[in-house]
Amino acid sequence: MVRAPQPGSTPAISHGAAGQDLLHWSHWWFLESARYMDLRTHVQGPPVADGRSIATNAPMAPSRKYVQEAVMPRLLDVIENSTSDDIVASALVAAGRLTGPGDVLYGRVLTAMRARMRASNTRVFESAVLSLGLIGTDAACSDLLDVAQATPRGMRLRGTDSLRTRTRAFAAHALGLAAAQSDSIALKQTIASGLIELLEEETHRQSDLPVAAVSSLGLIELGSRMQVPPAAVRESSAADYVLSGGTLTQYLERWTQGKQSGDQRRDTTKRPTLVQCHALVAYARAARSADEGTRIEAIEHLVSHAKERRNHLHQRTASTIAMGELVRGGNAKADRAAREYLLEAMSTGQPLERRFARIALASASGRAGAGEEPFAGWRQVHGALTKSLVQSRSSDMAWSALSLGILEDSLAKAGIDTGRSGTSALRTLAVKRRSGDDSAALALGLALATRNREDVATFGPGVIKEFDETTTPYLRGHVSVALGLMDHRASIPRLEAELEAAANQPIRLWSAAVGLVLMGEPVGAKLVQALRETNSSQSRIAIAAALGQAGTFRAVAPLLDLMGDDGQPTPLRASAVDALGAVCDLSRLPWRDPVAHALPYFAATPTLISGGAGVLERPW
Repeated sequence: MVRAPQPGSTPAISHGAAGQDLLHWSHWWFLESARYMDLRTHVQGPPVADGRSIATNAPMAPSRKYVQEAVMPRLLDVIENSTSDDIVASALVAAGRLTGPGDVLYGRVLTAMRARMRASNTRVFESAVLSLGLIGTDAACSDLLDVAQATPRGMRLRGTDSLRTRTRAFAAHALGLAAAQSDSIALKQTIASGLIELLEEETHRQSDLPVAAVSSLGLIELGSRMQVPPAAVRESSAADYVLSGGTLTQYLERWTQGKQSGDQRRDTTKRPTLVQCHALVAYARAARSADEGTRIEAIEHLVSHAKERRNHLHQRTASTIAMGELVRGGNAKADRAAREYLLEAMSTGQPLERRFARIALASASGRAGAGEEPFAGWRQVHGALTKSLVQSRSSDMAWSALSLGILEDSLAKAGIDTGRSGTSALRTLAVKRRSGDDSAALALGLALATRNREDVATFGPGVIKEFDETTTPYLRGHVSVALGLMDHRASIPRLEAELEAAANQPIRLWSAAVGLVLMGEPVGAKLVQALRETNSSQSRIAIAAALGQAGTFRAVAPLLDLMGDDGQPTPLRASAVDALGAVCDLSRLPWRDPVAHALPYFAATPTLISGGAGVLERPW
């Protein structure tokens, strides 16, 4: 998996005890935690109706006008003129996050990004590719399609007579980011048809490109209603597949299994395992936006695929993850059948299947179905997860704790009182203090389960005890976040002291800041003061990373000063740019969330995870 986090980055997928262990819960938590923390809402204000943007009048957010007038010109100057590859790479991503089609500087930003596409430094031109996806306009996506398909124009954009597979895969992932944020069905259809054409090439010798293409197709919501695509798409061989979510689901089904009857477009008899894993999740996502009939058929297909023992373990587990995206908590026959399968897999499957079956069950059972009982299955699942927490193998305990917390959290938001059996079990085990790894997961599970309750004080002592006794930085960091999630206000003095004591330890500093932010504490001013007062570059890098998540508009000016100070070390200035992009970004979730969510990371490609250079290893 991923190496330990570098100073200035957000916590990496794998660090500390997790190492290379694919079964360790911290990998999943790293990818999904932003959805449960919802930091931007806590820092800047509640999200608007679309769930993506923060309200423009949020009192602590930098105004759009200020960002365009004070921040973007400085970022552009770096992109156009700086000779530091690391700083330019950070500025490209930040500019992509902060630029829209109606902005005064939009044309200049697009030109600057295209110029950096020709950079000799790999990180710079890959950042330029990602930034085009973050802008997500028609023009930017046109560039990305040319690069992904390696057209003559795409090669001219790169300034070469050929394009590496990794470069094309970055472009394909960037297209998924663009589609995920776009409201334009026409643009989504254009992207989808281009990705399908790419998949139908018969020259894929590596999995990076088809994985990127199928994953991005899963981020394209076309809806249940048939819609005529743009004229250019109607001329494409892929036109029939991009008419609706249903037709896209039908196409993706081909990539979830062997050659289908009547499928003459590829002569392979079986899709590569790595590609099939990602295709299964993409297939479920496409079906989620389709009609109910398509959703039911997709669930049945996923259950059948997961039960087939001749399929690779990773494929079966990917089917389980996909069910977590598609299955609902109601009484529909297919939903019930899927829950029954997941309950069985939770007990009898291989370790990887058991763990993800728990997560899928919690996600599905907390999602409302149709009819008079939208959460009909919750009692059975809640009981099974509680039992598994108490009786399961030690190696499964952390996953049971997180899953139970997820389910309790979802049901509480739906107004369902689950009683205290789950939270009592979590508290009892937390107080018993098992291994440090188990205790951190138990603390997070307990925090999720209790954060919508009034009796947090009843359940908090075990988490406080764990915080006081844990010295391992990454475990202590998880417990700090747990205290914030459960809004345990008695712990604020402890986290404030942690913030001051951990200046040279990025994980502890970042986590303490996050914990305080989750409880509504304005830590941005303290971080800004610390940034100005300390002379240690390592400490300032750690503080800048924390500011990216906890900073308000007051952090912008000092970060701009730090970015422009040529006397400061390059890593510190690059960290300041990363933090600027995060502080000024009005999106509710981190930019990479669409790619990270429900990822079968055990089947990740080097484009996604590659020792610090993958898409998922860039700062939030």
